[in-house]
Amino acid sequence: MTDLFKPTRRGLLTLAAGASAAPIFAPAILRAQTASGQVVMSTWGGDYGKLLAQNIEEPLLKPKGIETVQDAGTEPTRVAKSIAQRRLPRGSVDVISVQAPAAYDLEDAGMLEPLDEGKVPNLKYVQPTFATPYSIPHIYSPQVIAYSPERVKTPPKSYDEMEAYGGKVGILDNSYIWVAMAAALKQQGNPGKIAEVKASLEKLVKAGAKVYTSTEAFAPGIKSGEIDVGLVWHARVLFWSKGGVAMASSFPAEGCMTYVSSMCVLKNAPNKAAAFAYINAALEPQAQRAFAATMGYQPTVTNVTLEGEVAKNLTLPEGTKLLPAPYPQLSAVRDDMNDWWRRTLERR
Repeated sequence: MTDLFKPTRRGLLTLAAGASAAPIFAPAILRAQTASGQVVMSTWGGDYGKLLAQNIEEPLLKPKGIETVQDAGTEPTRVAKSIAQRRLPRGSVDVISVQAPAAYDLEDAGMLEPLDEGKVPNLKYVQPTFATPYSIPHIYSPQVIAYSPERVKTPPKSYDEMEAYGGKVGILDNSYIWVAMAAALKQQGNPGKIAEVKASLEKLVKAGAKVYTSTEAFAPGIKSGEIDVGLVWHARVLFWSKGGVAMASSFPAEGCMTYVSSMCVLKNAPNKAAAFAYINAALEPQAQRAFAATMGYQPTVTNVTLEGEVAKNLTLPEGTKLLPAPYPQLSAVRDDMNDWWRRTLERR
């Protein structure tokens, strides 16, 4: 469900210059509003979109009179749409779901509504490591080396060991930046030094690594034998394994980058009261448990305890190191990296 944040930072900052044209809303007025009516959720489609409906929209929002319309698409397309509408007093989207690095860039461009516990009461339960003043951390999962236990008898324990599989490596095009972070962590000791590992990724692509344009395409690649290994979220491995694909996770010894899926309210959201209600519902224990049970993602709040088989499946191996993505460093080189990655794929 992850996607490359394609719009350039320069473009975002240019557009941000017109932020003063956006309407200013008084928090006290917003808190007094009763959430109801329609809320438009900009999100990935596929499994994630279905589970948003199943775990949040139908059981938690619909009974309160909030009807959700999902505006599904790739992250670059959805972000570009929001940028195009940012000068309008009222856009067409209330809540946007993006990777945490993209949320950082949207905030940096002045496009997001500030959050506090008055608007989103469940913010008080967010684990401190994931807290920001501009987005909620909906779910998270460590990035792992997924592999076929049928064909890989000695699982790779580091990025470099995975890289040795060459043409049998799978890469999610929309998440190549996370592969670069994993390489930088292992080879540079700093996941933010992604520009320094271009040669490593070029070597992988030239070796015939398969690049998939959708997250859902990774599992068929493992199942068919087209690939044997690749970097994805541990939650996806659990989800696909539950669906019958023979797959397992190996946790890199150098550490796991922590993938976070964020939700943000746009400053020109047409129904802010409903937007705040949506992201508050996403942090409810019921919704957090449901995403853990149905999709394998870890809860981001402190008031949820997992039990039984779900707790067993989501318990990470002892000694697992989780590292946050270095958002400012990523943002500084994103334009250059995106251009380079596209050229690298075109030269294959």
